[in-house]
Amino acid sequence: MYSADFKWPNGAHIAVVFNMSWETWPKTLGTADNNQKAGETVPKSAKYGRNMMYVYQHAYAETGGMQRLLDVWGRHDIKASCYVDGLNILNYPGLTRDATQRGHELLVQGWDHSFLWDQTVEEQRESVAKTVKVYREVLGKPPIGYTTSGGTLTPESVPIALEHDMKYIAAFRNCDVPFVINHEGKKIVGQNSYALTDFGAYGSADKSPRQILEEWRDFFDVLYSEGQRGWPKMLAYGTHPFLAHGNRTGPLEEVIRYVKSKPKVWIATRAEIADWMLTQYPHLDLAAFYPEAVASDKWYGLSVGVGGEEATAEAARYRRE
Repeated sequence: MYSADFKWPNGAHIAVVFNMSWETWPKTLGTADNNQKAGETVPKSAKYGRNMMYVYQHAYAETGGMQRLLDVWGRHDIKASCYVDGLNILNYPGLTRDATQRGHELLVQGWDHSFLWDQTVEEQRESVAKTVKVYREVLGKPPIGYTTSGGTLTPESVPIALEHDMKYIAAFRNCDVPFVINHEGKKIVGQNSYALTDFGAYGSADKSPRQILEEWRDFFDVLYSEGQRGWPKMLAYGTHPFLAHGNRTGPLEEVIRYVKSKPKVWIATRAEIADWMLTQYPHLDLAAFYPEAVASDKWYGLSVGVGGEEATAEAARYRRE
């Protein structure tokens, strides 16, 4: 399954992360200029240029959704890893402090939920720097983790995270294990973003929450079995406060009970996983798990730190500024 000699604490078969994505989407939401997800628009000829239904849906995050998820995590004794935008910290400092006082970790995602492929390098840097600044002002400490809106990594993502002394970046979609990235003499842990998410039941024509529950259990079962057979894996579940209605959090709690019913499961935060890698396995880059990652990085420019100059050039050649 992979080449590295790798183990989780106490011989756990799998590490499970419960994510929250607490986001502020750009004010283009519900307008003809929205690019977040197809359908959240109005025609350019609309008499009122904004469909408020989508805006109200997203405002639910702060008027019910976040509070309900914090209650779920608390009742099940889970410390969650929360992707957070700078605007959330700025606009809702009380809710931000509440989440951290309960033991949840907050990762920097950006100033808002704008996609990185639509940003210049300077805009990316400014977005992260502003978020780090307000994070420090409200919480009195620096963040140690970084992710990107919608998993839209760019070649600049790892260097920007390291500029702020981040320990890990959680935005990859090409692995079921964490790995160490070596960049210009510094180490940072790469982690997959959530493998499965309640966002798959976002639209009325999408899957139902019950179908999402089945997927979550199926994915867990496969990775758990692989861990039993000697290849421990990592699985992250994604939740969104603006989607935390009762018909969604009910199935979520069933997943939590199912995961916790199994022996040798490490329910961890992303920070705990990063610390484990940096202290126990600082030499395990992605190629140590999968030697094929070298050729894959060179071909695609994955920014995972194993493809050398060829991978760096491939990633950089799409920058149009």
